[in-house]
Amino acid sequence: MTSNIKTFAFASFIALTGMASQADASCSGAPVPIPGYSADIEGPLTVKAGTGCAFGLNGIEGAISEVKITQMPRVGKAGVQNMSAYYIAKPGYKGSDEFTYVFIGTDAHGGPMRISVKRQVTVVP
Repeated sequence: MTSNIKTFAFASFIALTGMASQADASCSGAPVPIPGYSADIEGPLTVKAGTGCAFGLNGIEGAISEVKITQMPRVGKAGVQNMSAYYIAKPGYKGSDEFTYVFIGTDAHGGPMRISVKRQVTVVP
């Protein structure tokens, strides 16, 4: 059981970084650790204006059935595609933004899973 928890924590730690855009450096942020299958977490994110990031929960033990944006950003755009949340910064904008998304599903033991992630975004030129 301890190894399952460590595996979950490690996989989730990696999974909540900006996945789609890290290769081209338009999105950066420290990994956000997930303390369990029911969590409300926050993490900073830096995004270049006019670009975006996608966020998934890959490698967890369980199944995600739904991803929702629960707080829309004030300036940029957020949505869901292929069970991943994404954020796109407004072209030409420089400043702060924030949004929240949630992963909903079933954990490895058949119980409920709900992981809410609030991102404090800094948009840079």
